[in-house]
Parts: sequence; structure tokens; C-alpha cells
Amino acid sequence: MITTKEKRKCLLTCARKGLLLAAVNRRLEQESLAPVNQEQWNLWRDYFVDIVRNDPYFEHELIDNDRSLAWFAKEVNQRRSKFIAS
Repeated sequence: MITTKEKRKCLLTCARKGLLLAAVNRRLEQESLAPVNQEQWNLWRDYFVDIVRNDPYFEHELIDNDRSLAWFAKEVNQRRSKFIAS
């Protein structure tokens, strides 16, 4: 799922607001961005918004570097391992 930085910012904003897919796609259309399907929206709504909450580094990685859910899972697991080890 490769997206533009502008689209990722819009999707994160919409996910934080708890918008439904139809509203998200209207917003994307207003900004001349391609719509998303339900599966893509579910990732943003159910996973990405929670992963980046209160974590500027993760938000940067999501928006600026288009990191995948797998990348975030790996990073979260590494953080947990470091926390448990210390």
C-alpha cells in the first residue's frame, strides 16, 4: 500500500477523528487524492492511529517514510524486549 505523504496525513487525521469510510473518501476526493477501500481504511482506523498515538517517532515513520504494519510490529516487539530486559 504505497501512498503519498499528503494522503497519509489525511488518513491519519481522519482516523483520529473516527470518520467512516464514506466520509474519508469524500475528504480524499476533496483533496484530489485516490480513495481507499475498506481493508485499507481498517488498517488506519484499527491499527495505525493507535500505534502512533503519543509517539512522534512512530508518527514520523508512518507519515514521512510510509512504514508498513509489519515494520511497526517489529519495532514494538523490539521496544518490549528492551523494556523487559532492563
